[in-house]
Amino acid sequence: MDGSSMQMATILKELEETITGASRVPLTGKVMVDGDVILEFVDKIYAALPGELRQAQQVLEQSDKLLESVEGQGKRILQDARDQAAQLLQETEIYKEATNRAEALMNQAETASAELRKQSVLYSDDILSQLENNLDQLLLTVRKNRSDLKKF
Repeated sequence: MDGSSMQMATILKELEETITGASRVPLTGKVMVDGDVILEFVDKIYAALPGELRQAQQVLEQSDKLLESVEGQGKRILQDARDQAAQLLQETEIYKEATNRAEALMNQAETASAELRKQSVLYSDDILSQLENNLDQLLLTVRKNRSDLKKF
């Protein structure tokens, strides 16, 4: 568990302890809790959430950088293939062989570039999916706790 999750877990545990330690209303099963105390916990929860959101932003930025790197690498591979093809055309006497080799290099470069992009998108999607699941679980916990509080 990372720091934000630990902080959130601590806040929720303190909230739970506050509720379980609160005075009971006889014959109702309800508890009496100071509304200001509950609002303080809500503020703490909101303060802990931006860490998760910052983490999501960092993942998006890393994903963008990875995509830029992949695209740059693909362009370099394509340029290297073109340069090599041009050099082959100049140095060889057999034009057809140079053309075939250049096409093969360009196809290989395009395939490699497409595969690198595909893998980076899958990786980014996997990271964002994990983060989304974590945020969904956190949101469900907050909603459940709020719902539980409304019962009292």
